[in-house]
Amino acid sequence: MNYIVIDLEFNGRKHYDIYPMEIIEIGAVKLNERLEVIDTFQSYINPNFYINRFALQFCGISKETLHRSKRFAEVVQAFRKFCGEEYTMLAWGGGDFFHLFLDCKVNQLSDEWLVNLLDVTAYFEGGLQQALADHHLEPIGQHHSALDDALNTAQLLQLKPEVVASTDYFVPNQFKLCTGGIKKWITLSLDNALEKEQTLTWNQFIKDEKTRKYVEVMKLSAEEIEMVKELFTKFFHAKYGRKARKQQLA
Repeated sequence: MNYIVIDLEFNGRKHYDIYPMEIIEIGAVKLNERLEVIDTFQSYINPNFYINRFALQFCGISKETLHRSKRFAEVVQAFRKFCGEEYTMLAWGGGDFFHLFLDCKVNQLSDEWLVNLLDVTAYFEGGLQQALADHHLEPIGQHHSALDDALNTAQLLQLKPEVVASTDYFVPNQFKLCTGGIKKWITLSLDNALEKEQTLTWNQFIKDEKTRKYVEVMKLSAEEIEMVKELFTKFFHAKYGRKARKQQLA
């Protein structure tokens, strides 16, 4: 059994954008059963959609570097080979796992390899840098460098080996996977309709060009579109009142 400690960096997204916040770097450390570092993995990823300039500054990555990098599917193939057959995967925060599931969905890849996922933050106080300081550990490398942050997380794990024995595994929320990226667009669309003293129906919303693009980008099935409708209905009632007639949603 190996332990794979991962860290991800992201492309970011604009406040009301419907494009996903894609992974642009994967860093990982492989630990043996004694929690000794036996291998490392690092790769940048060329995102499918536009590159966010703020994200590049935040992570210290150049646009040229990303353009020269491989796409998510190729990087994940290499990463899965790095992980091997039997492993537990750990990350500083469940958000990294969520985005692995999300990017697998967007890129139409299997997520069956995302198993035995442990969120390390449940065992430490504060953020990664604070936890290092609290335990008198010298930070390795550069903050927001995926491999360096994975190495720093591994340092903390070596202090608490009981973490890797946990079976409290991360499980993705399918509803959030399908609707998280459109939540703000629903709110904005309803607010715009209210400002014009209009009623925005579900049929109008689902036919909107930006909404259709989200369905396409996220590869939503009919069942998953119903999840978006459920979220829209919830916000619709909040905006227009629960006495809104059913035909307004039809």
